[in-house]
Amino acid sequence: MQTNVLVRVQARCGKFLGPDAGYSRVTLSDAASGAVLAQGIAQGGSGNLSPGFHPSSTRQPVVTTQSTGEQTVLWLSALPATIPPAAGFRASLELDVPTLVRFTAESLGPDGSPNGHLVTETMLLTPGVDLGAEPGVVLVIPGLIVKNVTPTESGTSLSLTATVTMMCGCPIDTDVPWLPSEFVVTATVTSTAGGAQVARAALAFQSRSTFGTAQPIVLPGPGTYTVAVEAVQPAEANVGSASITVTVAE
Repeated sequence: MQTNVLVRVQARCGKFLGPDAGYSRVTLSDAASGAVLAQGIAQGGSGNLSPGFHPSSTRQPVVTTQSTGEQTVLWLSALPATIPPAAGFRASLELDVPTLVRFTAESLGPDGSPNGHLVTETMLLTPGVDLGAEPGVVLVIPGLIVKNVTPTESGTSLSLTATVTMMCGCPIDTDVPWLPSEFVVTATVTSTAGGAQVARAALAFQSRSTFGTAQPIVLPGPGTYTVAVEAVQPAEANVGSASITVTVAE
């Protein structure tokens, strides 16, 4: 029997994975045999946030903490409809018996390749069931996107900037739900020769989704170093990282 399913992929404490993030690949497979039942890219917009809950909202609210300590709750929905519609993947499965189906969502980068973040859930689908109503089956994917790690060298001193966003690609700023005060961003520098850590520094918020060193990082001398930038949103247990290699000449 025809079994209809709508799948939407939401960033933890964020919006649907849309064009700002690189979308998501959704795979539905038979949990027992591993056979792929349906697969596709959940393309579309990022959805809409509103202060009020209504039946089409996901059950994963966006909670932010203001500088005063007050918490604000917003609800994500695909409605009211936008152009393009909010990102989702619709599948029509032919099931003859109740089947345990594994739902997997992979976050994709701008080039369409997986960035390592994914989520998997398993649920029983019965033949003929219709799960096409909003908000559908919502898979919540954790993590943060860290990219554009940019070094500026001056002798053996190194300044850094990096871009940090929610997994949905939504920005971090003082005028959006995702406030800079919620995030801890650090850079760790290790020597590629011996693997020893040579420096660690905090990156402070500078401008929209951009964090950077307040003071240059002083390196021990010429050589090749790995610079890893890690971002953490403790309240939501979201983590992301990116690394680059820097060579300091003699």
